[in-house]
Amino acid sequence: MKKGLILSLTCLFSLPALAATCGQHLAMGTPSELSDQLLCRDGYAVGYNYQTKNADWVAYHLTAESVNASYKRSNSFKIDAELPDYAQSTLDDYRSSGYDRGHLAPSAAMDFTQESMKQSFLMSNMSPQLPGFNRVGWRLLEEHVRDVTNEYNEVYVVTGPIYNGNESTIGDGVVIPSAFYKVILDPYFNDAIAFIVPHRDVSGSELVNFVTTVDDVEQQTGLDFFSMIEDSAENTMESQLWEMWPTSN
Repeated sequence: MKKGLILSLTCLFSLPALAATCGQHLAMGTPSELSDQLLCRDGYAVGYNYQTKNADWVAYHLTAESVNASYKRSNSFKIDAELPDYAQSTLDDYRSSGYDRGHLAPSAAMDFTQESMKQSFLMSNMSPQLPGFNRVGWRLLEEHVRDVTNEYNEVYVVTGPIYNGNESTIGDGVVIPSAFYKVILDPYFNDAIAFIVPHRDVSGSELVNFVTTVDDVEQQTGLDFFSMIEDSAENTMESQLWEMWPTSN
């Protein structure tokens, strides 16, 4: 049992039972039952890691209706009081670090209600990200996901960090990921596309170079995406290497 799990809600209920409270966000499966704590929000679900002080994964279900609703961005970052004190990342951890508080579930896709917008600024939804990553290539990839959602009406997304074993930290032990992944499922056709984006300055034109298979992301993270899909369809989908999904924009 991982350190701190005794403080997790999973001590009181099984993780699958908790996952059922996360609405549509985990309808296609929970990426891992090994994270220290499951957090359910209006706009997303988090599998949080106490040791890295990062999410292992953040999953969210988007629809054309939700991504076209918009409430004013709050910019009110807050610690996540649902986590034990020793596992929380804080504003002080990021202060003068040179790293952005980078959203995993992007605020621009979580702003379908004021409350969901506020929840997207909880620190459990943040990872240390270089400004040239967070504000350029990663932001443009998030915009592309919203465009794809409008094109296909709904998608399921899972995103999070990748580590190579030589990471440094900021603040009180917040680990700086080596790369970030994003996997996107079109549930109508059971098609999925995946990205592994290195954690460095990234331009929008480079994103096509970072398309990979879902299988590759699973191998590098130890996670299992979209496990609720029938096995033969899941295996075919996850081994498929696509070009970057087009949109009509």
